[in-house]
Amino acid sequence: MTTTRTSNTKRIPGWIKALFILVLLGCVSLVAWQQLPRAGVSTDLSVIGMDKPALVLTRDNNLVGGGEVLDLLREAQPQYGERVYLRVAHQGQEDGRAFARDHNSRDGDLVLLDAEGEVISGPVLPQSYADVQALLAEIE
Repeated sequence: MTTTRTSNTKRIPGWIKALFILVLLGCVSLVAWQQLPRAGVSTDLSVIGMDKPALVLTRDNNLVGGGEVLDLLREAQPQYGERVYLRVAHQGQEDGRAFARDHNSRDGDLVLLDAEGEVISGPVLPQSYADVQALLAEIE
């Protein structure tokens, strides 16, 4: 004789499973979005010493501090972008590493150069946008 057993275990409703999957996908998407490279400031260092001053950020993607300073540099771009070259010396590129060596700068440091490419100030590690503004005030 065979008997059928009925299980008293409750199953999770389908709408809860669907909600969980949506929340999980949202979290994964948010983490992926945070990992995307931040753009907006050029890494072209060939313009240094051309016709206007340059403010150069030394940036190493493996470290966090330079990302915060990059945000400060982006904040300065609308106000100073026409008068000053805002550039990033990326440590993943040979010219960026050479710049960092020549100016003894590390991730997050800013170096201000005049129109001839001579150092005015730096390397400086700014803590706020006011520090960036004070640095740029040296060329005005």
